[in-house]
Amino acid sequence: MTSLGVSLVDALLGESRRAAVDDGSVRGADWRLATVATVGVDGTITTTDNVIARRLESYVGPKVGDLVAITVSGSGGWVCWGRLGAGATTWTPYTPTFTASGGGAAAGNAVVDAEYTLRGDECQLRISFVAGSSTAFGSGGLRWGLPFTAASLPNASMFWAGSAMCSDAGSAYFPGMCRILGGTNYLVGISATTATGSTPTEWRPATPFTWATGDYASFGITYKIA
Repeated sequence: MTSLGVSLVDALLGESRRAAVDDGSVRGADWRLATVATVGVDGTITTTDNVIARRLESYVGPKVGDLVAITVSGSGGWVCWGRLGAGATTWTPYTPTFTASGGGAAAGNAVVDAEYTLRGDECQLRISFVAGSSTAFGSGGLRWGLPFTAASLPNASMFWAGSAMCSDAGSAYFPGMCRILGGTNYLVGISATTATGSTPTEWRPATPFTWATGDYASFGITYKIA
């Protein structure tokens, strides 16, 4: 009888410990690591083990799969502090879209190397692009996609500016700038000069030269994300 009583007590203690691990209101304030399963539109994330936590303002650009630090109060409320760094670098690779304002553009077999790093709502971005034999340039202004949509600006004429350079398959180089308008999800290149010496404009299929296989574009810019 004594042995049975001890077993029941041990079972109850074990169940209490398990409840304390799962319930912040039982174990008191605590923190742990978690993986993001979904991102809510209300400023929350849900983890793979179904914890709903509110993001700090500094955790911008949350993505499914992020490894994050979450903390729980004694009353059971969860807060997500933000993503943890991956290894020795804070730069994250991504593949920008390649489009044209008039349609018809496609990256095809272009070689694309792009990455970004975040500090709060500040995004620092680098894109390198070499056109391939199946790259199509469509019509209208050429556009390279951003990892995050840019924040809105007070006036439609305002923008973030960065550096840019393009090359006509290595035979001529055109330094310039890149521009991101508020509320958009792409950047454009603008050269100070064109191959024919005509008035500069945004890069297009025939500006600043006729784009073809082996032509190169590079961008570097910092902007505020939405």
